[in-house]
Amino acid sequence: MSSPAPSRTSPRAPLVGLVAALVGVALLVATIRQVGWVEIRQGVGAVGAWFLVVVALGGARFFARAKSWILCADQIGARGLTPGTAFDAVLAGDAVGNLTPLGLLASEPTKVLLVRRVLATSPALTSVALDNGFYTASVLVMIAAGAWALVRQVALDPSLRLVAEGVLAAVVAAVVVATWVALTRPAILSRLAQVTARIVGREARSPETLQEIEQRFYGVFAWPPAALWTAAAWQAAFHLGAVLEVWIVLRALSGGHTTLADAFVLESAGRLVTVLFKVIPFRMGVDEAGAAVVATALGIPPSHGVALALVRKLRILVWNACGLVVLARARR
Repeated sequence: MSSPAPSRTSPRAPLVGLVAALVGVALLVATIRQVGWVEIRQGVGAVGAWFLVVVALGGARFFARAKSWILCADQIGARGLTPGTAFDAVLAGDAVGNLTPLGLLASEPTKVLLVRRVLATSPALTSVALDNGFYTASVLVMIAAGAWALVRQVALDPSLRLVAEGVLAAVVAAVVVATWVALTRPAILSRLAQVTARIVGREARSPETLQEIEQRFYGVFAWPPAALWTAAAWQAAFHLGAVLEVWIVLRALSGGHTTLADAFVLESAGRLVTVLFKVIPFRMGVDEAGAAVVATALGIPPSHGVALALVRKLRILVWNACGLVVLARARR
C-alpha cells in the first residue's frame, strides 16, 4: 500500500501560527494581571492530587473518540482498526492539531497516516470523516444546551446575553443546513475539489475516491439503530468526561461548593472556545479569558475559572507529549 504524498505547507502558515500564539500569550498575560496571579497560583495548587484524576479522565475521553472511530470504520466494512492503534492515532492527531494553527486540517490527516498499515486511505478518510460528523453533532448539542442553560439560569449583562443568543441562533442554522444535507445529499466534496482545482489551475485529484467517501458518508442514514445509538453514546461519554473534569477541579478550588450544572455550562463555553479559536496553538489565553468571563457570570470567582483553564492545559500538555512520542515512534 503506497503512502499518501506529503502535503505542501503554505509559507504563510508558520507566520499565522506565530501571530496567533503572540496574541494568545498577550491575552493570557492581560487576564492573569486582571484576575490576580496569587489567587490563580493558589487555585492551581489547591487541585493537588486530583490532577491525576483529571489526566485519567483525559485519557478516557481519547479512548471514547478512538472507539467511536472504530465503530465508524466497522460500519463501512473497514476491519482491522484496533483500540490501541486508534488510541495512538487520536493522541498524535490531537498533539499535531494543538501545536499548529491548522487544527483539523492537520490532526485528521495525521490520524489517517498513522493507521495506513491497517486501513487503506479511502476507508480511513471516510471513517475519520464519519467520526468527526458525529463529534460535530455532539458539540452542537453541547454548545446549544450550555448557552440555553446560561440564558435561563443566570442574569446576564446585555453583551453576554447577546453572545449566548447568537450562539443559539448559529446552532439552529447549523441544524437547518444539516437537515438539508441529509435530505438532498449533495456532492459537496467532489464539487468543492473541482472548484478548488480550477482556481489553482490543476486537475482534480482522485474524484472517484471523493465520490466513494461521499456515498459512504451518506450511507450512515442506513446504519442499524444500535450502531447509531452506540456512536452517540461514545460521543456522550467524551463530553461527560469533560464535565466531570471541570466539576472535580472546581470542587477542589471551591471546597465542594460547585454544582454539575455550573460545570456543564463552563465546559460548553470551553467547547465553543475550542471551535472558534483552534487557530491559536493550545488556545493560549482565550481559554483562560473565556473561563474567567463565564465563571464570573455563574457567581464563581474569576480566578477559579483561570485556574481551571490552566489545569486543563496542563492535562493537554501531558497527553500531547504522549502523542508526540507516538509520532516519533511512527517516524522510526
